[in-house]
Amino acid sequence: MLGLAVVLFAVFAATTGYVVAGDATAHIDRPLHDWVLGRRAEPLTTAATVITHIGGSVVMWTLALLACAILLKRGAQADLLLVAGVGAASAMLVPAAKQLIGRARPPVAGHLVEVSSPAFPSGHSVGSAAIVGVLATLFCMRTAHRVAGVIVAALAATFIVAVGLSRVYLGVHWPTDVFAGWTLGALLIAVGVLIRTRADGPDPAEQPVTSAGSGTDTTVVWSARR
Repeated sequence: MLGLAVVLFAVFAATTGYVVAGDATAHIDRPLHDWVLGRRAEPLTTAATVITHIGGSVVMWTLALLACAILLKRGAQADLLLVAGVGAASAMLVPAAKQLIGRARPPVAGHLVEVSSPAFPSGHSVGSAAIVGVLATLFCMRTAHRVAGVIVAALAATFIVAVGLSRVYLGVHWPTDVFAGWTLGALLIAVGVLIRTRADGPDPAEQPVTSAGSGTDTTVVWSARR
């Protein structure tokens, strides 16, 4: 998990540097932006509008708070802290990054929904990746059914991608805003899981067990994984 977090941080940092340098807009963003806007049509526009509202802060925060309430009722404090921590981190980092980078959004003429904050990174992309992603991660960590875990992970990934693409389709974000948002959301989950794992300490099932035989030296055996 540490290696994944390092890779995600490096990708996010590289994307941010590419955007700040001004190369992303001309080389990647504007061509893709123009290509997408030239292919707008119903019912895609309606679908993108619905998806973008579902992936907005109101729905995502409601989902996070509901999940935290359920976890609190079940006494799953570690899971609750993971969800709350990832959600809170995304809520603080996104506006800070937007103000720090101060990237302008695509031309207003192409907007199909109202926006007011700077573009980078996409808040919808970060929020949906962080909240839906961390809940899917918890499910996969807890379930004993591999097929169910794969299905949940696939559904979560599909939703996260759809939310990000809807922001580009609606003309309010550059593609690199969305990519950076996905990367930052995944990074927050990786860091959260890493912190939780370190806080939990070594798995008792992996601790050494000593046994002493009659007339023999004590031998150390390792218990099998659960």
